[in-house]
Amino acid sequence: MKPVVDFVHSIGEVVDKLTLPSRQKKQLESELSQMIYTLEERIASEQAVVLREEARGNWLQRSWRPLVMLTFAFIILIGIFTDLPLLADTSRFWDLLEIGLGGYLIGRSGEKIAGHIFHPKKN
Repeated sequence: MKPVVDFVHSIGEVVDKLTLPSRQKKQLESELSQMIYTLEERIASEQAVVLREEARGNWLQRSWRPLVMLTFAFIILIGIFTDLPLLADTSRFWDLLEIGLGGYLIGRSGEKIAGHIFHPKKN
């Protein structure tokens, strides 16, 4: 807000230097100030839209967990019909799947709970 106020004062100084009647100077200064404040409001609203969109994230940020779990499911499905050494009983794949399920279920639930705690909806 300070830069806008400084800019309006600068405009006022420039208008004062003009050789116009005082009534026209006041009108010119008022119109210029109004245009600047309107522009500032427009910039602030556009900035709010950009910040809101950025906070939501893009498609990949929202979808990486389901994609990982679908990949795991696809590997298991392929393993049913073929002999994959990845799916042997001694494989670390099952540990990874266990961590993935825990992180997916607990992590996502934790995010939703934290969202309700820290950002309650207004009635």
